[in-house]
Amino acid sequence: MDLRLDKTKKIEIETISKIYKEEFSKPPYNENWTLKKARNKMNFFYKFYDLYTIKIERKIIGFICINQNFMCPGQVAFGEEFAIKQEFQNKGIGTYVLKEIFKIYEKRGYQRFMGIADTKARAMNLYKKLKIFPSKKDILIERSLK
Repeated sequence: MDLRLDKTKKIEIETISKIYKEEFSKPPYNENWTLKKARNKMNFFYKFYDLYTIKIERKIIGFICINQNFMCPGQVAFGEEFAIKQEFQNKGIGTYVLKEIFKIYEKRGYQRFMGIADTKARAMNLYKKLKIFPSKKDILIERSLK
């Protein structure tokens, strides 16, 4: 299997936008994405963050977005979004992708990887396997504005 993690090319934005819309519309997220909103978000990520495309045999099956300036620029690589098409999940692809991301940012001198995860997400087992645990220092806070 030819599995690759490459910097996203502009021409790939449409495909990863569709994946984003599709995967984040499913449980447990149940987010209401239109293709236009997803495309806008991916274009923003492409312009300001590190956006990577996940491919098998040159077919795009997912993406991961890293914010290299979140919190402590140059120290914390923050995983903004990560999605793999459902039919390719639980096949070791997420493990491969995250290990590659860890290598990339460790070489760049980053000290930590962080992200936000839905506690009901299927990826929680992956995170535990890769020793990505809830932060002992930082927590996500929230207030409803409605």
